Amino acid sequence: MKEYTIYMRHGNSKPYTIGSYKSITSAKLKLYDIIGLEIERKRPFFVDNDFFENKYALGSNLFYISILEREVKEWKQFSELETGEKNKLLYLYNFK
Repeated sequence: MKEYTIYMRHGNSKPYTIGSYKSITSAKLKLYDIIGLEIERKRPFFVDNDFFENKYALGSNLFYISILEREVKEWKQFSELETGEKNKLLYLYNFK
């Protein structure tokens, strides 16, 4: 199963993601909503996905947008024996 998100960065600022989408169609709909607002406000942007034809070349001060995907696996029971991870809690006695 795949999961999608929208990755954004304004110029050289810190990048962030918005949303978590279960289908590429819902992620694309949100992407086109964002793009529509940018076009309405006459602001340049760059979409870094192969399905989109960009009007502007990628530059350092553009609004950068991209749809990212990842594989999501089913939940399973946690076991310290399988993972080899031990409890790493630290107990502090008489801590002042």
